[in-house]
Amino acid sequence: MVELTNDVQSLLPMMVAVMVARMTGDLFSHSLYSSLLKQKCIPFLEPEPCVLYQNKPLNLELFTVKDVMERQVKVLHLREKVSSLATLLLETKHGGFPVIYHMEQAHEEVFIGSITRLELYRILENETLFETQNDRSCKQHSQISYSEMSVKLLNSTKINLLLNEYRTDIRYKDCYVNLKPYINQSAMTVHANFSLQRTYTIFRTLGLRHLTIVDLRNHVLGIITRKDLMAFQLEQKLLRSENLELEHRT
Repeated sequence: MVELTNDVQSLLPMMVAVMVARMTGDLFSHSLYSSLLKQKCIPFLEPEPCVLYQNKPLNLELFTVKDVMERQVKVLHLREKVSSLATLLLETKHGGFPVIYHMEQAHEEVFIGSITRLELYRILENETLFETQNDRSCKQHSQISYSEMSVKLLNSTKINLLLNEYRTDIRYKDCYVNLKPYINQSAMTVHANFSLQRTYTIFRTLGLRHLTIVDLRNHVLGIITRKDLMAFQLEQKLLRSENLELEHRT
């Protein structure tokens, strides 16, 4: 308006009018963006978590990430059966999965990276990537390019029919896929005793979708998603852990 009217004297009144209108609107309703996030069920993390206990805010520095992590984790190996992957994708709604590597000498399974549900869909759509039990070589000529993996358009009906076929058809019983070329080996992890407050800050600052929790030997202990860090979820899990601790002491 100032540019159109060339009247600099109207700048201050217009700023005051906009500020008053914004504050008045916030008193009666949420903003348009907040309403769209709620309508689409998108978990949104506030700049600072507000978790109350007896009407007093909890200090999240006093809690660790293991207090709120999901302990029932579905992990994948570097080489997985096609039928097992199809069953996992059909029976769960997880957006990402930790991938572990079996160390034969130490007889341990350590975290090596993560892979998303969309990437697994892309892999299973290409039967040229399937290997047999005796074929241990990685098919370099059949790998999916980064641009193909990044495409988000997906026919959910087609992929569900394909997964059901992989799960029931005997032809795919002994077929495997090598996940090594497609996993994110730079995936973030934190130790189970890491501060919950700092975990929240890292999660929100980096815009993560899921975060794997490991122990000192890099074994997968749990996983955290955006929904786990929302205020009401934090409140429920922290109060539950606090009650369990009190019961254990008594």
